[in-house]
Amino acid sequence: MIARKSALIVGTQFFTRFLGWIGLIVIAKLWGGFAPEVLGIIGFAMAFLALFNIIADLGFSQAHVKRISEGKDLGTCIGTYAAIKLILTSLMVTVVFAAVYIWKNFFNRGFTDATTESVILVFVVYYIFLNLARIATVTFQGRREIAKRQVTGIFENIVKVPLEILVALAGVSIVGVASIAPAVNWPTFLQALQQFIAIHAIGSFAMTYVFAVMTTFFVGMWLLRKYPIKKPSFNLFKSYFSFALPIMLISVIGVISVNIDKIMIGYFWTSVEVGYYFTVQQILQIILVFSSAIGIVLFPTLSKHHSSKNLKKLKETTHLAERYISMIMIPPIVVIIIFVKPVIDIMLSSAFLPAASVLVTLTIYAFITALTMPHSSLIHGINRPGMTAKIGFAICVANISLNYLFIPREGLLSSFGINGPTGAAVATVVSSLVGFFGLRLAAKKLTGIRLLRSHTPRHIIAGLIMAGMLYYIDSLLSLIRWYHLLVFAGIGLAIYLGVLFVLNEFKKQDLMFFLDMLHPKEMLSYIKSELKEK
Repeated sequence: MIARKSALIVGTQFFTRFLGWIGLIVIAKLWGGFAPEVLGIIGFAMAFLALFNIIADLGFSQAHVKRISEGKDLGTCIGTYAAIKLILTSLMVTVVFAAVYIWKNFFNRGFTDATTESVILVFVVYYIFLNLARIATVTFQGRREIAKRQVTGIFENIVKVPLEILVALAGVSIVGVASIAPAVNWPTFLQALQQFIAIHAIGSFAMTYVFAVMTTFFVGMWLLRKYPIKKPSFNLFKSYFSFALPIMLISVIGVISVNIDKIMIGYFWTSVEVGYYFTVQQILQIILVFSSAIGIVLFPTLSKHHSSKNLKKLKETTHLAERYISMIMIPPIVVIIIFVKPVIDIMLSSAFLPAASVLVTLTIYAFITALTMPHSSLIHGINRPGMTAKIGFAICVANISLNYLFIPREGLLSSFGINGPTGAAVATVVSSLVGFFGLRLAAKKLTGIRLLRSHTPRHIIAGLIMAGMLYYIDSLLSLIRWYHLLVFAGIGLAIYLGVLFVLNEFKKQDLMFFLDMLHPKEMLSYIKSELKEK
């Protein structure tokens, strides 16, 4: 069932990422050289407010998943968690407005070139609804009701992408900044709306995120409507707090590590460089879908095994998750690295080609962090979040330090052409290695699980052979279209699986596993059964 639940997450996430990519490509193609600046402003604002949004969680979401998976009273859990989210979200908003007021009036400072105050305020609303939507989605995760969780999340891009396209089609008419004619002539009765959107293009683009997350919130609340919601319990709150306390540091560290790079790029450079980095990260999310999908299901599953004291099952499930993550992630990573410029030109536009080195570097990070996830889930599942907090702190310190050394124009590696967005990507890769080795050593100490099995080295060997063949193909062609890329990816996958077969790493049971996992009739039956469940 883990496989089918993970497959459902992968399918829905790929669909939502595909929709998200459509929004990005429309902006990139229609707004050309202005697109990196706009996306940089959005990316900086989201990263900046994400640091404040730490206050709105503090590890209580994972505590909610943990207590539900342990079989605590559902109604009391939901009521307690909802009260916590409302209080913490209100506190987050208060702190944001207080910080902006102090920054402007006591320090007489404005915002950097990377964003504007109005966009910051728009994303305050975005984070309010994002936090409230988690009352439903985290509850579904704790109950391992993945269909409900994914149905809730999928609506965000279903709403956002058409609105992004509408904004892109309106053109841009910002005095002194940019002027882009509408892609199509709007009907007369809509020209006033078109002009308003064009004049406020950046703000209108930001508002698409707000309307999208509002939809997610309402869908989640609708699916949650028949669940019992009881009065918050102070005793249960103390139980949540005892679990969340060591995770608070993890939450803070995790959010800082994910967002500090974009903030520092915005501080040392401009919104354009933030746009390169932020947009490339969006492409990268497509290949991280599978590992994140398994992570969503794996944590409550391992927690359940721990509650039943089944150590053998804990280890087997962790190793199996790692094996399939490694096997599945290598082919798309190889394709992106070998064909990086065509990938950027096809998936975005030539305006983003300066980010080629960033994309290559971050694909390496994607592989490292994906392999780290099962061991992180294992440590959380056995109720030892304090251990991951210590490792996370080391990762965060390394990441911030390396960002400070690598991002500035005259940074430590600038003589090698590594600074700005590329410097941030290198810092991310190096700091992720701290987590990779640290979490494995901690998991071995706590459970006796093996540090490394032979599966991943075999996958890497097959990936290198695949890369060599594709590199040779790439050297023969001067121009690659999207259909060429699909054909070459198919050829590369065949080579990869062939090598794995020779290495006795891809067997008949693996093929049957994937076919069963993706069986449309069984998947549809599972989705229907869960959505009908009271």
